[in-house]
Amino acid sequence: MDIEFVENKKQSLYAYKDDELLFYSTIKFNWLRKNLIKIFDFNDDLILELLSYESPFGSAKYEILFQNKEKTKDIIEITGVYISDHNKIIRRTTANYFSLNNSFSYFLEGNTIADVKEKFWSSSQKMSLKTDVEKGEFLNNIIIHILSTRTGYNSNSV
Repeated sequence: MDIEFVENKKQSLYAYKDDELLFYSTIKFNWLRKNLIKIFDFNDDLILELLSYESPFGSAKYEILFQNKEKTKDIIEITGVYISDHNKIIRRTTANYFSLNNSFSYFLEGNTIADVKEKFWSSSQKMSLKTDVEKGEFLNNIIIHILSTRTGYNSNSV
């Protein structure tokens, strides 16, 4: 299964499967470096609202302000490296720390469940997510993690 992510000029990200919109995100930048990220489904229903902020000596933090629990499976925590719900933690790791490409993978209990390849040297983000059909139950959480952590990524404020 292939999912494509495309960024627009306002640094919103759109997730497509076979040219059909699945999810998209928006960002409202704040001068205090506390940015509001909203994630919507294809029906324009808000499914997640996050406050993204940088800590002085650490990586970006994500505080969940709103979650549509009918459309998500009780996401408890989102960080730059993982997304967790009550039952599992899906981790993201880069393929090679010294590589110039921005590819990374998602793991569940030590097993690779998805690979993401980013188009390098592009002015806007373009990514491709590949996963096996049998791993599809984790697909929405992986898409939500990418939209949460990569929306506004090209700005200096996240």
